Amino acid sequence: MTLITVDTAAIGRRGGNARAANLSAEELSASASNAATARWATYYADHPDKLQAKLERDARKGTRPRGRPASSGKAKGKRKKAAK
Repeated sequence: MTLITVDTAAIGRRGGNARAANLSAEELSASASNAATARWATYYADHPDKLQAKLERDARKGTRPRGRPASSGKAKGKRKKAAK
């Protein structure tokens, strides 16, 4: 009796590449987004404390100033060159 070994991962990769070749750019992007969402859902299911921290961060968004401070009201324009 002879055993035949099949590399199912290699077959799956070939199928995935063929499927991707037949998808439009929008369909491929949507498929990738769905896959990323599924991976994050699995991660957060395994790490509920990380999910809680993310939800708390998202709730605080927009409540703290970020980036460069606002203009002080000085006139904008070219700076004067220093006298020699």
